Amino acid sequence: MRSTGLLHSAAFLAVLVSAAAVLAFSANAALRPGCSLLPVALPAQEFVAQSATLEQACAVLGRPLPRPVLPPGTRMAQIGIDGPPPADLTCCRMVHVSYSVNGQNFALLDIHKQDAIPAGNLAQINATLAGVPAVIQQSRRQTLDSDDVSYLWARDGLLYGLHIMLTGGITRDLADAMAASIR
Repeated sequence: MRSTGLLHSAAFLAVLVSAAAVLAFSANAALRPGCSLLPVALPAQEFVAQSATLEQACAVLGRPLPRPVLPPGTRMAQIGIDGPPPADLTCCRMVHVSYSVNGQNFALLDIHKQDAIPAGNLAQINATLAGVPAVIQQSRRQTLDSDDVSYLWARDGLLYGLHIMLTGGITRDLADAMAASIR
């Protein structure tokens, strides 16, 4: 009789632990999409960018990879992560995300942990992007016969750098909307 009670208690405990694990993983998936509760291996080679997963990007940034609202017909093409900096530098890894339209890359987003726009760029702040100070510049790329819009801003402990080529139907308005949607 006593062993039956112990078996029931052990079974109940196993069900309870399993339910807690399912709840934890489900909550993580809902609240932190693309992030893993388990340890994630990151590239070890210094200064080398390598293809990465959403889970690796989350591990580097400490939060899910921001997902911009993309212009029609575009998609995220690739995620990359730089290897760790050399031991004498205190900076951090960087996440790179490329976006494509019609099979050609048109945008590159670089993100790393940093609380503000770098001091060397402060005098260039000329706009706001989704309510935060930003450096926004448009220039003509003669070799590519297209304009490039660059955005630099910091939000919530991350520094964002975004370059968008105005090509393949991507207009300045679409570029601005894409940049403003990144949070």
